[in-house]
Amino acid sequence: MEDLFVRPRAQLRMHEGPLGPHIDAFIHKLTETGYARASRRRAVGLIGDFSRWLQQRGVADRDLTAAHVDSFLRARKRRRTPRVEDRPTLTRLMSHLAGSGVIIVASTTQALTPAQELEIKYVEYLRKERNLAPATVHANRFEARRLMASLLVDGTVTFADVAAADVIAHVRRVTGTCRPNTAGRVVCCVRSFLRFAYDVGLIGTDLSKCIPAPANWSLSSIPRALEEAQVRRILDCCDRATANGCRDHAIILLLARLGLRAGEVAALRLEDIDWRAGELRIRNGETRLDQLPLPHDVGDALAEYLRKGRPSCSTRLVFVRSQAPRQGFASGAAIASIVRRALQRADLDPPCKGAHALRHTLATQLLRKGASLAEIGEVLRHRRQRTTMIYAKVDLASLRSLAAPWPGGAQ
Repeated sequence: MEDLFVRPRAQLRMHEGPLGPHIDAFIHKLTETGYARASRRRAVGLIGDFSRWLQQRGVADRDLTAAHVDSFLRARKRRRTPRVEDRPTLTRLMSHLAGSGVIIVASTTQALTPAQELEIKYVEYLRKERNLAPATVHANRFEARRLMASLLVDGTVTFADVAAADVIAHVRRVTGTCRPNTAGRVVCCVRSFLRFAYDVGLIGTDLSKCIPAPANWSLSSIPRALEEAQVRRILDCCDRATANGCRDHAIILLLARLGLRAGEVAALRLEDIDWRAGELRIRNGETRLDQLPLPHDVGDALAEYLRKGRPSCSTRLVFVRSQAPRQGFASGAAIASIVRRALQRADLDPPCKGAHALRHTLATQLLRKGASLAEIGEVLRHRRQRTTMIYAKVDLASLRSLAAPWPGGAQ
């Protein structure tokens, strides 16, 4: 607190009220997560006002609720222009007090509906029995929740009256405007939930078999890859003199040289890098662990980021936000955004702008250098060979040698 307010009187004033004893610990937590001095100073001023407001109304710290936060912010709005960070700051304060045992968050856990209980059991089945990755669990959970909301009434799980026509009508309604790949994923998730409901005895007939597969021609598209010169251009446009540049350079190298998925990069932890063995551990699901060699250029980029670019923070994730709160990325969507910004810096506008374009690029480069489809599948860690078959159409030179001559000698 001394570095925020020099005058002793100001420090004493900030400790007034029921929240006074807890301010120092909260500010220390903000410091650890990378908040700047100005942000911490504003937070102290806000909490100090809130604490004195509570004192005037005789509210003790243990009696603090979210309703008090709402009332204070409404009263404060009449006196001064609110800041965007006011509510998030007080929300973080409430979480800190709850985590410290100062307040007990009012239990909003009303009795779970049967549908909610079934959803929880289904998620446990996906995680423990099927060992699915978190993103896959989330997608299946979302579709199960949407199916139950569509077919069931008031959260009551009564599948006895659900017919195949009801399920098909739901799937058609949900996938009516989807692309074929998205529709296929929806159907897969709905089938999974219906099989689970059948296995646990909620329905007497396996309705998953009644859902027709959406029209989606196998291997109908061609992977959109970048040229090697374009990848080098993207890397060269990362300003490695800055922390963000070091981070982006390491991320793009992981995507381009190892073919990692965006979610795998976001989930990479410090202990997953084995510097002595020169290996990288990639987590996929609860128990699946893949070992990949760590190329020298990728290792150098990671080491440079960890030494120069990565801010000091408590998270064990390798890549963290550049702004407070200093924590890891929530999902692969942030990695995809980094790739899109890197493409903009390099003044490139390819058809595919996500992180997966770099994975396609690696596969295409390997194929052009003579690697077999089986070898490419091993590098990309495909579980099914059919997934790798799409790259057979990328090698245009080999395909031309197999094509019959065009009548009349036209090229």
